[in-house]
Amino acid sequence: MKNKLTKKIITIVLCVTLLLSFTACGGSEIEAEAKPFPEITGKDFEGNDVTNDIFSDYDVTIVNFWNNGCGTCIEEMPELEEMYQEFKERNINLIGVGADSGESEEKLAFAKEIIKSKNVTYLNLSPDMESKLYTDMIVDLFSYPTTIVVDKNGNIVGTPIVGNVKNQMDALNSRIELALEQNAKNAEAK
Repeated sequence: MKNKLTKKIITIVLCVTLLLSFTACGGSEIEAEAKPFPEITGKDFEGNDVTNDIFSDYDVTIVNFWNNGCGTCIEEMPELEEMYQEFKERNINLIGVGADSGESEEKLAFAKEIIKSKNVTYLNLSPDMESKLYTDMIVDLFSYPTTIVVDKNGNIVGTPIVGNVKNQMDALNSRIELALEQNAKNAEAK
């Protein structure tokens, strides 16, 4: 009797924990307040310097954080490539951030192999381990892939989208629309 009660309590606690973890992901929440994207002082996979100026060239930039050991990240790359090709027509950019590619030359080489094998053409960054991007954002990511929408002024729009973004297109599209609205408001204010 006591053993059955213990099993029931454990089952209930696990179910509640699981439900709370789903609501904590924040996949569909939109923040009203703009938060600046951390300073980028890194290089792309080709060794070119990249800064936050990249955001001003586009109305919206989708930033997808991934790492070498994340199967879901690698599996979604062809889908992201399709999105990138479609979004270019709307002046929306997509960039990847190989979160662990800056840890060593070996990890960068492996990340480049992944990108090549998936026929990815969108820009991918290799963050320096001491950069603000790494210390202010990447170390706080709790799961991969994580996707963030950034407006033309370099502000993060909404909460991060955790998991395969193709499965969360409503959340992504709502953030894109909000970023476009923020751009319009900023243009009117000038």
